[in-house]
Amino acid sequence: MNRKTKFLFITATFVSLLLVAPVVNADPLQIITQSGGFHFTGLGNNGNGTPSNQFDVFIGDAQSESNTVDSAGGSFVALINPLTFIQDFTGVGSEGTYPLNFSELLSVNGRTQTLDLIGSLTIGTFSDSISLLTNSRIIWQFNSFTVATTVLPVTIFGADNGAYHDFLSARFEVKPNCDTPVPEPATMVLLGTGLVGLAAKVRQRRKTKTSV
Repeated sequence: MNRKTKFLFITATFVSLLLVAPVVNADPLQIITQSGGFHFTGLGNNGNGTPSNQFDVFIGDAQSESNTVDSAGGSFVALINPLTFIQDFTGVGSEGTYPLNFSELLSVNGRTQTLDLIGSLTIGTFSDSISLLTNSRIIWQFNSFTVATTVLPVTIFGADNGAYHDFLSARFEVKPNCDTPVPEPATMVLLGTGLVGLAAKVRQRRKTKTSV
């Protein structure tokens, strides 16, 4: 076997193995999210305002239950988009919009990634209600699918004696990654076999020319 034929044969074998290697099963998916979503606690009058619907300062904090996405097969990368919440205040004494300071705590343990959201807010005088919105999503990027988490808008209404309470909930969307379709194993094996056959054919032709 001459050098050129040997090179073609090795190349064809390598390409065949390379094509067959990426054929893996789709990543299994398990999403665990506690009911109630993101729970706001400690919301109410700071003691300087009048009870019911008017306060001098509104102080509260928020902490989510754990939201876990687990990929049991294959590695994955978490692409976490920062969440930005906006508070809209309506009614007498409204001061406009205020940012909710929110941090994302991502812990990685093997193939399991757990996301906890912890936040706090301090708001000026207002009455009526708070509307929480988000303009970005949390995205987990797996080998064969993408999980996008959208926090749903909610309005927190006031009650007597400064008691404000409600929940944020999240929607999970699982979408397959169809941009780079993986050929079926049989197709790739045939392709590799064809390349090996081509190398053998080239070798045969060179032998024929040499004998002539």
